[in-house]
Amino acid sequence: MGDAVVVSELAKVVGEKIIVDRISFTVEQGEIFGLLGANGSGKTTTFNMLSGLLPPSSGSVTILGKSDKEMRRSKPEIGFITQENSFYETLTVKENLEFFASQAGVPGKETAAIVKTLLGQMRLTDKADALSSKLSGGMKKRLNMACSLVHDPKIVFLDEPTVGLDPIVRKEIWVVIEELNKSGKTIIITSHYMEEVERLCNRVAIMFSGRIVASGTPKELKERYKLKQMEDVFAHLMKPVV
Repeated sequence: MGDAVVVSELAKVVGEKIIVDRISFTVEQGEIFGLLGANGSGKTTTFNMLSGLLPPSSGSVTILGKSDKEMRRSKPEIGFITQENSFYETLTVKENLEFFASQAGVPGKETAAIVKTLLGQMRLTDKADALSSKLSGGMKKRLNMACSLVHDPKIVFLDEPTVGLDPIVRKEIWVVIEELNKSGKTIIITSHYMEEVERLCNRVAIMFSGRIVASGTPKELKERYKLKQMEDVFAHLMKPVV
């Protein structure tokens, strides 16, 4: 299907500190790609550069054939879902979706159909008129996702989508992510949960000290390092070389 994202020699330097050190990788169209790393690895900075929230010091990001500069001018191609909820708790679920649709430039005549579709995808149809502040944690997470998808982006960035959720709700979110992927969206995800990574990701890149130290499918990485769990692979790669 071709590459959705091409990262070439991407770097970020702040003062004299190298945060991201000339990394290169690709994300294929239609896959779920995991960007992993411990705190301070450069993962979050990389994620923000990929999504257009932060300009690189050097190197390039090409998304769907567009340069990072072009991409920042055409954000409808991407959706960025943050850890923190971005919706308004004083509005109902439906009102939030309508508001974010208007902010994203969705034509008014298309809004009703888009809202209906998202309510169904996120299993929120019966909560359409509920005040957002009254939703459960899992429902709030799904609403937060929906608000970032009103413009039907082709590539979705998910930053720690299940952090702070209990195991049952976490698995509900996994199903939603899988369904979004099956609908044709390319998904780039960060996560600290290796069980989540194994369940969702087609391929991953693992960062340490600003560099990519390993990449491949979870199965390939476990075989490469002769370990049974991705958690063990991750721990192994986070050990500094002496």
